[in-house]
Amino acid sequence: MTPETEIPQTRWPLLIHDQTRLEYTRLLWKRPHVRKRLFAHWADPRHPYAERFSEQYLPHVVKLLEASPADDQALDTALREQGLSLRVIVREIPPVFGSFY
Repeated sequence: MTPETEIPQTRWPLLIHDQTRLEYTRLLWKRPHVRKRLFAHWADPRHPYAERFSEQYLPHVVKLLEASPADDQALDTALREQGLSLRVIVREIPPVFGSFY
């Protein structure tokens, strides 16, 4: 692994499943048709987190997914000023499940 691709061992502190959720969702987010499907899935009334996500966390999750991993520390600092953290926002990325994806 090169320093550019090396996975940080401690991040705010993100557990491995949090780190995986962030990295995998960022990969999916780069594909416009997948991004559109994710938005539709997360906003679907059948999704158990749809209301909470759209009312509270949508702008933060979008900002996180569109940011470069190199900006994560600065993003965490900005989120902490709002009473949040990178870890909180990563955990609010809604899961994808069910037959309606």
